[in-house]
Amino acid sequence: MFEKLKRKFIFINMTLLTLVFILIFGTIYLTTAANMDRELEGDLKGAIQNPRKPGPNFKNGNSIIIDLDSENNVANVTTNIEIDNTVLEESIYSILKNENKIDKIDISGSSYGYLKEHTPKGLKIALISRELQINMLNNLLKVFLIVGSISLFLLFYISVYLTNKTIKPIKESFEKQKQFIADASHELKTPLAIIRTNTSVITSNKDKTVDSQIKWINYISNQVDRMAKLIDDMLSLTKLDSNKVMEEKSSFDLSKVLDSILLGFEAVVFENNIILETEIQKNVDLKAKKEEIKKLCSILLDNALKYTNSGGRIDVILYEDKNKVYLKVKNTGDGIKKEDLEKIFERFYRIDTSRARETGGYGLGLSIAKSIVESHNGKIYAESNIGKDTTFIVEFTL
Repeated sequence: MFEKLKRKFIFINMTLLTLVFILIFGTIYLTTAANMDRELEGDLKGAIQNPRKPGPNFKNGNSIIIDLDSENNVANVTTNIEIDNTVLEESIYSILKNENKIDKIDISGSSYGYLKEHTPKGLKIALISRELQINMLNNLLKVFLIVGSISLFLLFYISVYLTNKTIKPIKESFEKQKQFIADASHELKTPLAIIRTNTSVITSNKDKTVDSQIKWINYISNQVDRMAKLIDDMLSLTKLDSNKVMEEKSSFDLSKVLDSILLGFEAVVFENNIILETEIQKNVDLKAKKEEIKKLCSILLDNALKYTNSGGRIDVILYEDKNKVYLKVKNTGDGIKKEDLEKIFERFYRIDTSRARETGGYGLGLSIAKSIVESHNGKIYAESNIGKDTTFIVEFTL
């Protein structure tokens, strides 16, 4: 599909460029030809007045001045070329037959411009060779063809390069959307299969009580919760992508917001035997969408909890420096390989799939975090030491 789109774009682009070149070169060519015709007319008029000097622009060209009497018989011929009388008579006859006062005629394979002028003694005809004019126009045409061909050749490659560069992000976005749909479908299949299996178990034991089958019901409930979370995350991403989050930006104390979020994580931290250390600067104000920032903080803390080793440590740091707000969430653990540091913000990307499934993750949390940060013109990235720790850093410009 994209190859076809690319070819179509290049074809349209080159067609338009070719038409523009034809229009520009055609205009120059026709303007030059018209100017030469006007110069030829001036030279012909000069030749009528002074037969010995045909004109300044065609002084090196061949000329013929013919004087006719009242009965259109040749009275005198002034020329700087040799011409057969029969050919001359035929040419005079053709000129007299033509009603146009000024026109062009071929004589012995050469093109001449002529002018007829009535005088008291009779008709006077001036002819000047157009060979110089024709050669100049032919040379101009050759230059246009060479310059135009080279230009179109270069523009073709530039067009291909720019087309590839333009289509590349569109193609990547399209492929990501396709992959997103495929991954979402795949992720939904697993809980649906579990729900279907457990439902079959329950329906095959209709005579048993609800209490005796509570295990299967709980399995179904857990999978429904997982599916609800996945759908909620996908909706969040869709809203962020389309900038449809209706909340307006407002100034609030980020320090207090972060403190309140950390309170909600204290019980989980204690249960997992993890040390939580904080270094939060007071009165750090931020103008942003408050609910989105709260979600961002929760995602980073939840992510840190999932991947901190038992007995490990999480450090949460917030401070303002040089017109920027920095939020850092650091946790001990296995760390992230260098080649995975950029990929972890991709949708459905999980370094350890089996572990992610155990923790109920779908690989969307960090994607949502990145979308939130970018919607606030901020920056998010990760740094890691393998086998030691991982730090997620968020920067907001005040």
